[in-house]
Amino acid sequence: MARKTILVCDNCGKEVDEAQGAVMRLSWSDARRGAKEADLCGECAGSMPGRQVARRGRRPKSASATE
Repeated sequence: MARKTILVCDNCGKEVDEAQGAVMRLSWSDARRGAKEADLCGECAGSMPGRQVARRGRRPKSASATE
């Protein structure tokens, strides 16, 4: 018997498709308070305040450097 996990948006309560979901993580500067996570649909995640954060790791080599 197979099991299926259904993801529901914590903000609006709608069911979220597999590729359309996002997880928002809130962490306080005081480490003793821990962190919270919220599952969001694409619409709710796009309307949340915040700024784009750079991805971690090395920058990919440019196409001109490999030739």
